[in-house]
Amino acid sequence: MSEEKIQVYGYRWVVLLLFMLANIMTQILWITFAAVTNESMVFFGVSDELFIFLLSAIFMIVYIPDNFLASWLIDKYDFKIGSGIGAVLIAIFGFLRFFAGQNYMMMLIFSIGIAIGQPFIMNSITKLSGNWFPESERTSATGFGTISMFIGILLGVLLTPFLIVGNDLSPMLLIYGILSLVIGVLFIVFVKSRPPTPPSRNPSSEKVLMFEGVKKLLTDKFFLILVILFFLGLGIFNMVTTYIQVILTPKNPVFDATFAGIVGGIMLLGGIIGAIIFSAISDKYQKKVILIIISILIATISLFVFSFVSDPSLIMLFSFLFGFGLLGAAPVTLEYAVDITKPVPEASSNGILMMVGQIGGIIFILGLADFTLPSGDYLPALLLEAILLTIALVLSFFLKNVEK
Repeated sequence: MSEEKIQVYGYRWVVLLLFMLANIMTQILWITFAAVTNESMVFFGVSDELFIFLLSAIFMIVYIPDNFLASWLIDKYDFKIGSGIGAVLIAIFGFLRFFAGQNYMMMLIFSIGIAIGQPFIMNSITKLSGNWFPESERTSATGFGTISMFIGILLGVLLTPFLIVGNDLSPMLLIYGILSLVIGVLFIVFVKSRPPTPPSRNPSSEKVLMFEGVKKLLTDKFFLILVILFFLGLGIFNMVTTYIQVILTPKNPVFDATFAGIVGGIMLLGGIIGAIIFSAISDKYQKKVILIIISILIATISLFVFSFVSDPSLIMLFSFLFGFGLLGAAPVTLEYAVDITKPVPEASSNGILMMVGQIGGIIFILGLADFTLPSGDYLPALLLEAILLTIALVLSFFLKNVEK
């Protein structure tokens, strides 16, 4: 039976849309306070910006131990229940944040509740694609799921400052809380685990147990290369976006927070466009390895150039290309991981890669905080990261092509 004769259901786009909305909301809740750090310090009555940083960093910290539970539940109970747990947690705790008011400890507790739900959403991306989409559309579906992460971050950074009144965060917390609740309800009511019949003649039906699967993943040399790529790629991206303002200021004192926000937004926009383009090419030609190599090459060259330029136009251009290459590779890499690790469940491979990306983010953000010239220029840190991306580029040449 050819793939063309297998029924593909239009409802797959409803499921994907609701998943994207849940993922977008998760990222908005994660990045909320980073976009209004000074106002948040006043609102909560804290004197150190590290308290506000913790409200975002807690998501990366919680992801590490929570990842395995989320992956196991997604694999055992399928897409709707697994990701639905995340949607419910995000809806409840996203709504409760409004009632925390100016109580910092309550806000931290509710943020931890949202953070616990995050892996249940993010680790479900490839499970959704495998359950609902034919092979000719799977990377694109994974691409849209991944893009929703970038859209959420971008919206959180852009919208949050406009939703507060002076130093009062209450209007913003109420709006985000209501949106979280509405999206959570829609998700639970309308999302289904899988269609009545498989969307492909090669459905991923036979799976190994999660712990056996993890053991298989950690002994697969090609998957271990992907682990290194995600660790370096997401770690470096998180560091650059986190420190974007202090990276830019030494290049030119006139580069203020507004310009830093624009540059960060351009990076995310590049990632969104890159993910769309690379996913579409991957689905059409099924050449994932060469696309991974090309994307890392673009990101590496862009970061080297970005490290030295100070002209605003060049900074924006190479910021776009850096995001285009580095984030554009994510959906292709996630689907490639599924291809090379069958019959390991999608959520297991997806979850481990996302987890090491979070670990990379923590290590790069903390480890390179003071790796600067005496003038405060982050050139040494940026060059080190560009060199590490070069190593990632070399490793990508050792990946094997997978025939469908």
